[in-house]
Amino acid sequence: MSRRSLLACLALCAAHAHASFPSPYSALYPAVYASSLSPAGQGQVDSSRGSSITRCPWGMSSSGSGTMRLRGGMIIYKDISSGDEMISDSFQLQDIDDVLFKVKTKHITKGALDVGIAVNQGEEDGDAAEGLDDQVEKVIDVIDAFRLQTIGAFDKKGALAWAKTYLKTIKERLDKENPERSQQFQEKSQKWIKEVLLKDIDNFEFYTGPSFNTEGSLAMFTYEGEDISPTMYLFKDGLIEEKC
Repeated sequence: MSRRSLLACLALCAAHAHASFPSPYSALYPAVYASSLSPAGQGQVDSSRGSSITRCPWGMSSSGSGTMRLRGGMIIYKDISSGDEMISDSFQLQDIDDVLFKVKTKHITKGALDVGIAVNQGEEDGDAAEGLDDQVEKVIDVIDAFRLQTIGAFDKKGALAWAKTYLKTIKERLDKENPERSQQFQEKSQKWIKEVLLKDIDNFEFYTGPSFNTEGSLAMFTYEGEDISPTMYLFKDGLIEEKC
């Protein structure tokens, strides 16, 4: 089979598979996909936009920027500064001292849809098969789902500079909306930064949301113990909840 014939066949089979079988994301993010199948979520009208929405695991952001968006009756947590979506409750969120979310991430494999077509041996067919293999990649589930962008590591000075600006933004918001919470947040966040983040700063890597806003919420990743996938930390009070 020539490469052109193979690609045409793949396109036809993929179209059939899309109509007949669950999304390939059902294997990558099963909790997200399962929630999208709820009858209550099908064809629901979003009154804020006056449009009919068929809930599915993935969609465009409300801003139309092309950011991947998780849907299906879940809670999205967005950065208060940029509005970037950083995490959702479809992932297992562990509350740390009522000041941080902790998320154990996983490595997942993304790639071309296997439609079960055997490729004949030969130079041209071999090239086609190799092209499909090149599309397979390993990613970290949370980073991939929310299109987080790495900005690398900080030294202690850089981490403190970011934390000073960011925690001030959170404090100002809490002073207006929840004054009783403000003092508690300051004490607990500063304690965690001193005792965890700065103490092990060389092993942390920082990620922004899709907008690359470095003054807002940063996802802090580090490897703990013998884990083969990193753990992510986010300050809870730097996020706002949005149900979708």
